[in-house]
Parts: sequence; C-alpha cells; structure tokens
Amino acid sequence: MIIEPFWIGVMSFAAAFLFVLGFAAVLRVIKHPVDGRIERLNMNSNSAAPAASMFRPEFNDQSVVASLGQKLAPKDPAKRSISQKRLASAGYYNQNALYYYWVIKMISTTLPPVLVLAFYIIRNIPVESAMIPAMFAFGVGMLAPDLFLHWQKKSRQDQIFKGLPDTLDLLLVCVEAGLGLDASMQKVSEELHMSCRVLSEELQLTCTAIRFGQDRNDALHDLGDRTDVMDLKSLTSVLIQADKFGVSIGQSLRVHADDMRTRRRQRAEEMAAKTTVKLIFPLVLFVFPAIFVVLAGPAAISIWDNFVNR
Repeated sequence: MIIEPFWIGVMSFAAAFLFVLGFAAVLRVIKHPVDGRIERLNMNSNSAAPAASMFRPEFNDQSVVASLGQKLAPKDPAKRSISQKRLASAGYYNQNALYYYWVIKMISTTLPPVLVLAFYIIRNIPVESAMIPAMFAFGVGMLAPDLFLHWQKKSRQDQIFKGLPDTLDLLLVCVEAGLGLDASMQKVSEELHMSCRVLSEELQLTCTAIRFGQDRNDALHDLGDRTDVMDLKSLTSVLIQADKFGVSIGQSLRVHADDMRTRRRQRAEEMAAKTTVKLIFPLVLFVFPAIFVVLAGPAAISIWDNFVNR
C-alpha cells in the first residue's frame, strides 16, 4: 500500500504537534484551568507581601510562550546578564524580552530543519539527501535571532551617532542658559523626540532613572554601557568627571564639542582614505575584465582569424 504525500504531510504535522504538546506538558507549561485559578488565588492571598518583592526578577506572565521562555532561559546570572545586555543594546529593555528571545531562538532553530525534512518527504525525495540542507537550515535558524539583534544594535548606534552633535549643542545651550544638568537632559530629550527618537528615548530613560532615586553618575554610566556608542560614552565620562571635580559643565561641554568635531572630521578623512583601497576589488573583478574584453576582444579575434584559421 502506497501512502499519498498529502497524508504523509498530515501525519508529520500531527506528530510534530503532539511532540510540542507533550514537551509543554512535561515542562508544565500547559496547566489545567483549576490549577491556574488556584495559583491566582495564592497570588491574591500574598498581595500583602513587602513592597520589595515587587522588584524581584520574577516572570508572572502565564501565557504559554512566556512560561516556555522562562524554562528555556539560562539559569546562570552571568549568562542572563549577557543576554539582557545584548537585548538592551538592541532597544529591548523589558525584562520579559529575555524569555521571548529564547522562545524565538528555539523556534527558529527547530522549525526550519523540520520544514526541510517535511518538504523532502512530501516530494518523495530520499531523506538522506535532506541532511545537508537540514543542517544548513539549522545553522541559519540558530544564528538568525543573534544576527537580527546585531543589525538592530548597529542601526540604533548609527542613529545615536548621527543625532549626537545636535544633542551636544542643545545641551550646551540649555546649560549656559541656566538650567541644571538633569533639567537640560530632560529638555533635550523632548526636543529630539522628532529628529532622533532613539537618543531621545535613551535620555528620557536616564532622566527617569535619576528621578526614581538612582545616582546621576550611575545613570550616566548606564547610558554609555547600554548604548555602547563610543562618542556617547566619552560624553557621559565628561559629565561624570565634571560633576565629580566641580568643573563648569558648560566649559566641559564646549571643550568636548570641539574635540568631538575634530574626531568626526578625522574619522571622515580616514573613511575617505580607505575608499581607494576598497575600490580595488570591484575594479579588478568587474571593471577591468569588461575593459579588457572591449579593448582586446577585436584584436584577439583578428589574430585568431589571421594565424589560426588561415
């Protein structure tokens, strides 16, 4: 009896669905409604706990995806800190983003190989020939979330780098107008909301942290580490040193602005100097062969006709 490819696909989907369902049941991701009601009653009975428990890094979302991410996330605090830092540099500050990241990573790692194998089975192609494509799909799926985070991080860093000169000028104007550093950063974040939304959000987050009681120097230090932009790190270092040693913030910002403009000009000159070297490869690979064919082609044909075909 020959089984139709359609039924093979249906059975493959059913097997994958039952596997995921059993996996979720083993991890206690899917819970009975009665168990969920009991847990909610326990949470309500413990609502009178100390206020400090509100800030514990616990995950209270009872959705299937969130609970599965809580199971998949690494338990080592160092590894969790590294993942959270990478997510923060890409613009994902929510603590729950860590769990969703690991769920997406698991799906992107397991789903492409399964789809490749299912395609080969449905098309009646030997499964042995699907091993290399499945391994390739596995590697691409495993690296896809990290590559996306890297692209998102670079995009945010470029936006911050482009909006930093205007930010520095506005900050200098606000400080020299008589505003304090905290009020100046708040005002600059409001003014940059349309032109540079990423930097505006970062400054607003820093101002919010200061208002909630975090030390200003620590908040500025976190701003530099969170964005991982060298120019912004140098700016926060200047502000921290000026506040620590009692130096005029306006004068420090003016000196730093001049230094930053000099470094930006040097960086532009460096990129312009690298252009000549970077043009060698397209010239050798694409331009020179075309010029050689156009110039030497007729001569080569004439030589061939005169000496070979005679």
